[in-house]
Amino acid sequence: MQQETVTIILPTYEEVDSLPSLIDALAEVKKESLPNLSLIIVDDNSDDGTEALIAEKNIPWVRLIVRRDEKGLSTAVIRGLEEAQSEFCIVMDADGSHPASAIPSMIEALVHDADFTVGSRYVPGGSTEDGWGVLRWLNSKIATIMARPFTTVKDSMSGFLGMRRETFLTAKDLDPVGYKIGLELIVKCRCKNVVEVPIHFRTRQLGESKLTLKVQWEYLQHVIRLLRYTHPKFVSFFTFAAVGVSGLGVYILALMVTPLVIAIWIAMTWNFFWDRKYAFWDSRKNSIVSQYFGFVLVCSAGAVANYFITSWFVENAHSIPLAGLVGGLSASVIGIVFNYVFNKAFVF
Repeated sequence: MQQETVTIILPTYEEVDSLPSLIDALAEVKKESLPNLSLIIVDDNSDDGTEALIAEKNIPWVRLIVRRDEKGLSTAVIRGLEEAQSEFCIVMDADGSHPASAIPSMIEALVHDADFTVGSRYVPGGSTEDGWGVLRWLNSKIATIMARPFTTVKDSMSGFLGMRRETFLTAKDLDPVGYKIGLELIVKCRCKNVVEVPIHFRTRQLGESKLTLKVQWEYLQHVIRLLRYTHPKFVSFFTFAAVGVSGLGVYILALMVTPLVIAIWIAMTWNFFWDRKYAFWDSRKNSIVSQYFGFVLVCSAGAVANYFITSWFVENAHSIPLAGLVGGLSASVIGIVFNYVFNKAFVF
């Protein structure tokens, strides 16, 4: 692999203590296996001495980009990928958890027609250093399971990843949030042949972990965004139905303290707010007033239909056990489908 050009993308924020040893490890890889290796550090204005360190080292193959007005690991990775000019790109964490020695194997996988490569803890030969608590292990496993709708990769949450730059250039509608860009790239670059290279994942040696509740919440948001991208109709209808069920609970509570008409109005308003935010997420740029009145009109028609269907079952389907309940459930299902179709077609 003497001819391949490789750029290492290293997003950083307050990682100055870890950088010297990592740069030394990359220098060893450059010397032994990949002479055309270069490093792009994308720093989110750490103000921790990173700029002074890189200036002092003055290494020709190391470039530092300092972002003054933007922060975020995922967007930092994208900036680095955009700046790279090499055939191959490798993204890794700056905290010392990813072994630089695995980079040649990752490049070899890409040379042999992999669309994407991942430094993996969870394939044979991979491992995690002792010191992980149960909660961190459980967090990793749950996050991996949540990624199953998009990929069968065992370590989809790995931040150690590689791809050809031309593959990155095919990405459409990149919209990352949070700290895990790998899943976004696999989906948006339509990578099918993903090869996992076993690594030994070390526990962070210096600095503080970035794994916080905010980061976990951002990952959940990211998964929802990707589901909307890959399965928009399913997510839209499923969310609409879930909001409808919650609206039934709101209706029952409101009925305890308000007249029937007011309870119906409260439930409809509740449904409208959440449906506009989550079920029809791509339509919020339109007038909220016209959408609200259109939503109420459609759902009122659905409520009338629901009433007549339930009444018919009660009056005419005496041979069916619990006819009223069966009629109510049938009417509810029909009402949800009716409301969704007409709201989608005419309101949102």
